[in-house]
Amino acid sequence: MALWQQLLEQGRPYLRREKRLLWELALMLLVALVIGVYFLEHFSSRLAAEQRVQLEALARQTALRAAESLAGDDLIGLNVIARETRALAPVAGARFLDTAREPVTGELLEQAPVVVEVPVALPDGELAGSLQLAARADPAPRQRLETGYVLVVLGILMLRLAGEAIYRRLFRPEPPAAQTAPPPDDRPAPRVGPDEPEQDAGPAVELRLSVVNFDYYQQRYTRAALEHLLDDYHRLLDQVVALYGGRVVVGLGERARVRFSAESLSAAAFSALCAGLLFLRVARLQAPRRKAAQSPALEFKALISEQFRETESWALCLAGVPGRLHVPESELTRAELDVKALYQTDRALVVRAGEQQVRLQPVEQLAYRYQTLLRTQAETVMGAGSGDNGEGETSSSK
Repeated sequence: MALWQQLLEQGRPYLRREKRLLWELALMLLVALVIGVYFLEHFSSRLAAEQRVQLEALARQTALRAAESLAGDDLIGLNVIARETRALAPVAGARFLDTAREPVTGELLEQAPVVVEVPVALPDGELAGSLQLAARADPAPRQRLETGYVLVVLGILMLRLAGEAIYRRLFRPEPPAAQTAPPPDDRPAPRVGPDEPEQDAGPAVELRLSVVNFDYYQQRYTRAALEHLLDDYHRLLDQVVALYGGRVVVGLGERARVRFSAESLSAAAFSALCAGLLFLRVARLQAPRRKAAQSPALEFKALISEQFRETESWALCLAGVPGRLHVPESELTRAELDVKALYQTDRALVVRAGEQQVRLQPVEQLAYRYQTLLRTQAETVMGAGSGDNGEGETSSSK
């Protein structure tokens, strides 16, 4: 029992990751079962009909031979005819009946699949009795058909698995390329975190953040004004990232990247998910304060991913819905986020990343058991930020 539980625990992440493929295979098996039952029943009925036709023809021939013996009560001749008839391959039993339908000689199997009865008449048409023949059960044709059908179904399933393996081999996303600094332009200088090792201690997941309508703000504000516009959000992001042990690789501006690493992919992805949802939450809570200070409130799009290159993940981030955190659907199960987040599969966005189509799943919020913690952290971050805002407003009024 302990070994079975251990195997179940080890295989559970794989089952979650391959849930879609397993559902597809199960559906294929169900369809194959329905089709197989239908055709096997159809084949059995056709086989029984052919046996009946063959048995009736043989019964008529035997009735012509036995007419004189049955009319003259020649039991020796009838026994010889019955024994010779039972010796034939398709016949399991033969029995002669008189005109009163009383058995004269021979016997039939009780569970014969097909039984036919033909009249035994003299050449002048006088009825001498009847002959009953029972067909011999032959499971070989049905067994051959069942074996062939099972082999065909297994072959189709193997082809499906082989096709999936080839597709993943050919279209597997490339590992993230080495990050390079964006070319210099009029955008504010990116904020880079403190010096840390280039290699992460474990699996790493990145949180991408883009400012909605950033081109508009860039055209309207000078570089210094734009940096001042982003200061509040830089501070909020730093506090959120510090709560979940991440590091800001590129600060807010155009291509913000925050990296989270942990001992497992699941832990790193969950930290990035919590940080992304918390930042979007505090950014919304910051909006009334910004409007009260006559400063524009910014909106953000967010994405977490670990398998796409920098340009592809940024394109996916820009394709998202403002104010929502998006996760590629394939990474939800691989990183075990499908049991920690609430989302609606029918609201997935289908976008292109390079040469492949990706389904982006907007995450509504964390699972219920994590919502209180996220709400408390948001209040803590906003409480810390409110003091800073108050000091800034007082100094400006002076």
